[in-house]
Amino acid sequence: MAPNHVPIKNNDEGRSSAETAQAGAMPAWQPDGPNLRFKEMLKVTRVSKSKAYELIKKDPAFPKGIPLYDSERSPKVYRVSDALAWIEMRSNKSLTQ
Repeated sequence: MAPNHVPIKNNDEGRSSAETAQAGAMPAWQPDGPNLRFKEMLKVTRVSKSKAYELIKKDPAFPKGIPLYDSERSPKVYRVSDALAWIEMRSNKSLTQ
């Protein structure tokens, strides 16, 4: 093991969080709340920033942000449920092709 590598331990059985997620005992990702910031939404959907902007314009199913203020440049939040629904829709689409 590399000297700078410290394994992340799960409190239950001593397995790393990645091992536990692979075993199906717990999801690999848990949201902090019902909403995501843009960077968090990118991590959930696994798309780049430039691809996300392209999808926002072209894909009507891609999560659209909810402005926090009544301003054109307002920061936006994204619903976790919308991001997960988009991923599920993409998954179903790829399975039926």
